[in-house]
Amino acid sequence: MSQKKGGKPDPAAHEEQPEAILPERLFVAHTKKQLHPKASRAAAAGLICVMGEILDGAYLLRLNADADEAGGKEIQPRQVDDAIRSDNDLRRLLAAWLLERAPATGTEPQPVSSTPDGALGGAIDRIMSALSPDESVTVSASAKSVLAGLLALLIEQLMHAADVLSTRISSNVIHAEDVRAAVQMMLTGELRQLADREISRATA
Repeated sequence: MSQKKGGKPDPAAHEEQPEAILPERLFVAHTKKQLHPKASRAAAAGLICVMGEILDGAYLLRLNADADEAGGKEIQPRQVDDAIRSDNDLRRLLAAWLLERAPATGTEPQPVSSTPDGALGGAIDRIMSALSPDESVTVSASAKSVLAGLLALLIEQLMHAADVLSTRISSNVIHAEDVRAAVQMMLTGELRQLADREISRATA
């Protein structure tokens, strides 16, 4: 079984194929180059790993929150932000995103979109279902919007980095190793190691 940071089982590892969670079209849309099939699997594995860490942190924060708090059984945008801020690797990765989301007044960050892409929202649902199969904790519509917007941003950043790396070797095809190198550039610490292992599994 795949392991999460700190030796915890990775809920996303229970899914049959990472590319079924994040379809190839999401990656192809961000490059004019050809995308090797293994590159798509590598990108999906790396991003599912990152989103799994965020959702796992938000899930634990939701469980530890006051049961009487509004939305007691739903992850809210606040828990998503706090999960990222409390993890060094995630905070480094998403520092600019957190800064942009910081509200000028009030305490509740606003969702980035009210209508997330169906594939992105579906990916969030599937990762969450592995964390809470009995649906004792779910993702609120506003939190799903935040997460889907974040996932879209990470897809764009990852594919741009992989595109640049493949250009350095004058290639018109993005390969799995280009994606792996891009993930290693983007991530740090345990999260980078975990994502690299997931990419190896997905592309074996």
